Amino acid sequence: MNRAALALAALLSLGATKEVGPGSYCPLPEGDEPPACLESATQDYEPFFSGLREGVVDDAALAKVEQDLTGEDRYQALSTLSYAYYVLSQRVVLGKASSDAEISTRLERWNALIGDTYRTSGDQAFRGAVREAVGDLQARAPAIPVRCTDADGNITQCQSTAAVAQSITDVRDRTGLRGRLGRLIQRLLGGSN
Repeated sequence: MNRAALALAALLSLGATKEVGPGSYCPLPEGDEPPACLESATQDYEPFFSGLREGVVDDAALAKVEQDLTGEDRYQALSTLSYAYYVLSQRVVLGKASSDAEISTRLERWNALIGDTYRTSGDQAFRGAVREAVGDLQARAPAIPVRCTDADGNITQCQSTAAVAQSITDVRDRTGLRGRLGRLIQRLLGGSN
């Protein structure tokens, strides 16, 4: 076996044995049922999960999940929101959604919320969990059409899973060393900014 294959096998085995619990992201399930690592969340956010099972997202219950993204329960809230994103995307693709437009609007809002959460968090471990959740959504959630903003600031159509990744990529590109270098290169080459 070559070195690249051995390195990939080692990374996959690390991912497979990663302990999931408080303070970590709970990966998306193989099926529609919440994974075991969301057991505590299904109790803490019971009205939200009940509504999700019935195909209706209760806005009051959702507000608690969204609020918790910046609190002590941020990992649980992130995992819950990712699971809901996955479930709603599945419903659209399977034709089981009551309103595709309503779900698209909700996913657009969640994409912005995930990006804002990533941008405002000073906790590097949590930012890593957000990147993990976004990668999980890209790999597992069906892509559905949503509105997004292109590089020129125009509203356009894109795929939900690409838009959620863009929500954190934009933050990374505007901040830190990469953002500063990018702006410097733009100025040197005569671009705006």
